[in-house]
Amino acid sequence: MGYMRYRRYRFKHKETSVAILAENERQYELAVDAILRARRLIEEKIRKDPYFLIAYEPYEPSELEAEDEVTSRMIRASRLAGVGPMAAVAGTISAIAVEKMVEAGDFALVDNGGDIAMHSCDVTIGIYTPLNLNLGFRLKHERFYAVCTSSGTVGHSVSFGFADAVTVFGEDAAVADCFATRIGNEIKEDFGEEEIGRTLEILWEKAKDYIDGILVVKGETIGKIGRVPKLRRVEVKPDLITRG
Repeated sequence: MGYMRYRRYRFKHKETSVAILAENERQYELAVDAILRARRLIEEKIRKDPYFLIAYEPYEPSELEAEDEVTSRMIRASRLAGVGPMAAVAGTISAIAVEKMVEAGDFALVDNGGDIAMHSCDVTIGIYTPLNLNLGFRLKHERFYAVCTSSGTVGHSVSFGFADAVTVFGEDAAVADCFATRIGNEIKEDFGEEEIGRTLEILWEKAKDYIDGILVVKGETIGKIGRVPKLRRVEVKPDLITRG
């Protein structure tokens, strides 16, 4: 973690299970309040329109309906990536929690099932896959940043693809989360290095204006495009993985 001392907290509420790294107890409290409020707004939206929960395509709300600041982020991100709004739920919640945490300290990180938002962090992040290749990278940012991962083989997220991990880097966690889902959907079961590379090149033309880079891991095959941190060998500890 570098020079910064922090505390690690776990918080679970319904389907949300997060790890929170904070400088102090007040940051943790702010994060929890933000997470609970974001969930309430999302749940209210689903009660008003159940289609918001199940849509796999970009959501088009009624022109007469005013969106709150949480679901509006999800809707915007889903339109950019061409997926349903719930593809942004974990990244959006992480980002909103971190934005509140910085009211009580510069350093903040929230990992919501592999969708990570952070601020003023110097961290090493591991990539967990079934083969556990012990791959990771180091990130150092003095601003808001996001690292969001989708998988067709690990966890409970909906994916129509077969990537072990699609990790997207960028400044907007909602957008990164949606693009991770979109890209993951395109990685088919029979894809090797050539097919993954070609798919990334095609999708990058759409994504490059909104994210920094993409990393794909499928078995022992690795593909990347854009600004991706240098990969290194790290010890990936399964007990630190957030799960729903």
